[in-house]
Amino acid sequence: MKKLNLIFGLAIFSVVLLTSCNDETGQFVEQLHTNVQKTTAIKVCLRVSADSALNHLCDNNGFYDYQDGEYRIDFAPLQSSLFDTLANHGYSYLADTLIWNTNLLAASCKAQLASPLKEAIDSLTIVDHDALIHGEGTPITDYFELYKYRYLKSAFQQPVSIRMDLFNVTPVWNEMVQKYVQYTSIPLNFDIQNYIVEKVLNDVLEEMRVEEEFIRSDSNHRNEETSLFGK
Repeated sequence: MKKLNLIFGLAIFSVVLLTSCNDETGQFVEQLHTNVQKTTAIKVCLRVSADSALNHLCDNNGFYDYQDGEYRIDFAPLQSSLFDTLANHGYSYLADTLIWNTNLLAASCKAQLASPLKEAIDSLTIVDHDALIHGEGTPITDYFELYKYRYLKSAFQQPVSIRMDLFNVTPVWNEMVQKYVQYTSIPLNFDIQNYIVEKVLNDVLEEMRVEEEFIRSDSNHRNEETSLFGK
């Protein structure tokens, strides 16, 4: 009789155990990962995304050619003013030269972008881990941009300033402005260095978002540290 009671008790315990392990809320899985593990996963996601973005865009003519010119720096805000005015007077080649030289400048900045990106990622403070891991879209890159964009922009100013001379951007720009004022009285208020800095950073962040989406949706883009994105 005692044996039967023991077997019956074990059966009830097994049912209770199996029922308790049916984690419909996801809380048990969440408890398996500490905030340290989650922080590691988030920052590794950012590092992988940043490396991928730089490898795509800062390679040969990456900004100009990658994805059929999707990230090309084309000075869109100037197309209907400066560019059209110069084209009407036979100076469209200056605009083409400016675009080409600027994209070469951007593609040359891999090391100058990698260092501040690494520092920004390493110093990033994570508050709500689960919101970043389980959020819709690209919450990790969005969060990173929100809190680190100002730092990245400041850190990238000097490298761009130096390369504007090295890649003959500043001389071409000055010539374009000089010719522009000869043909129109409409003032040209445009900070070319700020435009280049922001365009390069925005393009890198956009490509980081593409990689984050891959990490979330494709197990081939995950490693041991980011494996929890697939759970």
